[in-house]
Amino acid sequence: STSYSTALQQWLSAFAQLSPNSQNQGTNIFIPKPSTRPNIPAIAKVLFDSSKEAPSGAGLDLTYNFGIHSFIQDLLIAGQYCPLTLFTNSNTKRLHREGHSLKRSKINVAGISYHLLDLSQFENELDMDPLSWQEAYQRYLTWIKDIGDAPLHDRWTNHFTTLSKDDAVRKNFRAIIEFDVETHQNYTLR
Repeated sequence: STSYSTALQQWLSAFAQLSPNSQNQGTNIFIPKPSTRPNIPAIAKVLFDSSKEAPSGAGLDLTYNFGIHSFIQDLLIAGQYCPLTLFTNSNTKRLHREGHSLKRSKINVAGISYHLLDLSQFENELDMDPLSWQEAYQRYLTWIKDIGDAPLHDRWTNHFTTLSKDDAVRKNFRAIIEFDVETHQNYTLR
């Protein structure tokens, strides 16, 4: 406190020795000046008009324009599990661009032979990150809306909405994805 008083006294003594003009310049440094705004005339034309808005689609999922690949439909028809990883942006594009060269396996379900997509070519569902999981379930819900009834769509929408709002998505995503995968495996679409 003493060194502060001494420093302040020295500063005041030096300030008092300045000419009145220099003192005014020094004082102006400590007094904030009101900022002046440029005079901009008001914009006379309305830039956005709600009457000209076009309704957007049900979602912003542009990769859904590819549609759901027939390999996924085949899994559904055979009553097999469709992992959510098949619905990510990258895998949707991969299925449509490389589908002809992807490995398929022959399986027999209830006496009927199917050539189904070999899922070992895709990443494990449990290894998805939160962003991939969200984009995949959005596409999955769009697909469910197209192929299922309203109660089915509502049930899965509620499932994903509830999980997405849980703090565990940020804190412990692994628990969320494990629960989600187990739920999907127990309630495979048929």
